[in-house]
Amino acid sequence: MTIFKYLRDHIYSILIVLIGMTFVELVLFLDPRVHFHIGTLIYSWILAVIFLIANLLISYNHKKNWYEQLTNYQEDLSKELAGAQNNEQRFIQSKINNISLEYRNELTKLYQNQKDQREYTESWVHDIKVPLAALKLSQDNQLDKALISEELDQIDYLVDQALYFARLNNFSNDYLIKEQDLNDIVKACIRSNKRLFISKRIGIDFDITDKKVLTDEKWLSFIINQIISNSLKYTDTGGKITIFTDMKDNNIQLHIKDNGVGIIDTDISRIFNKGFTGKNGRQSGSKSTGMGLYLVKNMVDKLGHTISVKSKINEGTEFIITFLDLPYYK
Repeated sequence: MTIFKYLRDHIYSILIVLIGMTFVELVLFLDPRVHFHIGTLIYSWILAVIFLIANLLISYNHKKNWYEQLTNYQEDLSKELAGAQNNEQRFIQSKINNISLEYRNELTKLYQNQKDQREYTESWVHDIKVPLAALKLSQDNQLDKALISEELDQIDYLVDQALYFARLNNFSNDYLIKEQDLNDIVKACIRSNKRLFISKRIGIDFDITDKKVLTDEKWLSFIINQIISNSLKYTDTGGKITIFTDMKDNNIQLHIKDNGVGIIDTDISRIFNKGFTGKNGRQSGSKSTGMGLYLVKNMVDKLGHTISVKSKINEGTEFIITFLDLPYYK
């Protein structure tokens, strides 16, 4: 800020001081009981103006460094603003730093979302090529119908996953929390995966409460489908999946348990990380994308539920979704 801009910003204060000084001088000049020589009055007025100008210059010089820091700060928002010398400047500095921090956080979040979207798109395109190639071969060869159905299911699975991943950042615009029949939702998810249940001859034990839960039907269905799909993927032919509910601290808990290959201890803490396939995903050849459980954890958190996992290698895995009494909304 230049001295002229500074003076212009303080023009009203300058005018008030000048008018006030002139008014006092005029009162003294017109008061018959006070005898001032006119030269003295003019001299005192000029002296007051000199003090006013000196005060303005000192004040400007005192604030000049602050203004320069503000100018430089606009060019580099990665640092915190510092150097405030009085309460007014400290107040402004605090507000600017808070706004800048929020801006940096939002910018970082935006960059991360763009990076996640790009990485996921690349991964998705790579993963969907396999079932598409299989279907293309079916045009020229008499392939097993079961194999074709399996590839179609894989395409459907990947398309659903991509849609929900795209909607994840706009979750608040695409959900409705209300009382839902958990029994009906779980049964629908089992029917969606019936082909794998039949082809792998996997049995199922089912015992779901008739009580209602507060959730969103569409998002919860995706969550349960992902978990059941994983259980089917990592359970050997002839295995069993058990789905049941119980109560803990007055909250309904949904258990989805299999007797599959299980998860090694070093992988359990990372299974909800984006893109993490773990030892099972790398060795099974089951087209694992590492995105399913990442989406599950994010959706569960946004719905206000909680999810935990227990597993033992070669014994099986159990996912537990807890429906809290008062879900919070994000």
